[in-house]
Amino acid sequence: MKSLNPYFITIAAFLFSLGAQANDTSATIASGGLEFVQQEAVAMLQEDLRITPERIDVRYVFRNESDRDITTLVAFPLPDIGAITDFSNPILPDQDAVNFIDFATRVNGQPVEMALDQRAIALGVDRTAMLREYGLPLEPYKSSTHDALAALPPDQKAQLRVVGLLRDDFDYEEAGWTMHTTYYWEQTFPAGREVVIEHSYRPVAGRSVAAPLGYGDPQGETAQQAKVAYCISDDLATSIEINKPRTKDEYGMPYTSATVEYILKTGANWSGPIRKFNLTVEAASPAHYAFLCLDGVHRISRSRLELSEEDFWPQRDLDILFIEPAEGN
Repeated sequence: MKSLNPYFITIAAFLFSLGAQANDTSATIASGGLEFVQQEAVAMLQEDLRITPERIDVRYVFRNESDRDITTLVAFPLPDIGAITDFSNPILPDQDAVNFIDFATRVNGQPVEMALDQRAIALGVDRTAMLREYGLPLEPYKSSTHDALAALPPDQKAQLRVVGLLRDDFDYEEAGWTMHTTYYWEQTFPAGREVVIEHSYRPVAGRSVAAPLGYGDPQGETAQQAKVAYCISDDLATSIEINKPRTKDEYGMPYTSATVEYILKTGANWSGPIRKFNLTVEAASPAHYAFLCLDGVHRISRSRLELSEEDFWPQRDLDILFIEPAEGN
């Protein structure tokens, strides 16, 4: 790792919790990991964010509004990932890769080489060192991790169970930890200058063989909860019901769904509001549906939502629902 200006080094506990897809946030090296901090002198002039079920693209324009160059860390947390089982199966874009969401960054048009911070957390405690001591991979979702756990002697398995690193759910041994992954790099913001940072990556979408609307009772509890959680209007709920495809048999589901989360609130770590914020949420096809609860968002079509706002303060993270016809109908 590069040596850093001591001004930006903080001695602190491992305090942060990484979530779903996320905004850039200023960071500093802390004992035990990365800690996100507020960067008062650097303003986010513009953020252009586009979210689809298959790709997230975001472009930021920053400006150092002070009279001196500022060098700090910029961190980008990836989604937290736990073990994959028959009962919990997030769809990873590339299960075998460390960079499992094909994450790429460019600064002023040039690719950035990023450092990687990975942590294994079980029962709220960082157990990264213990996994490494036992020779276990940090990725809980890989088949090689399952094989390595199965090969451990009984006494070591017992120790892992005590601290929550090994679980026996449904008579099935599985990893009990969650992996936190953060990419970060050292970035200089020249005094009075603009810096453009662009990210592109494939989201870890929570996919379901059934959608919360478009089957069964449209007035049922599941449908009503979804309408509140994703701000689905009565008109669009009716449209989903009317336009649902015919299934091959009585047990077939007419729609599938995907949920995509995006951490937006870390955009508030920069100086002041986001001066200009543009958001586009779009389903994979004009025939599909996209839903999101966010003040000020405009529906362009059933598959597309947009928001453009000046002096935007991100008050909530984004939780997006996509509904699409099931394949094979």
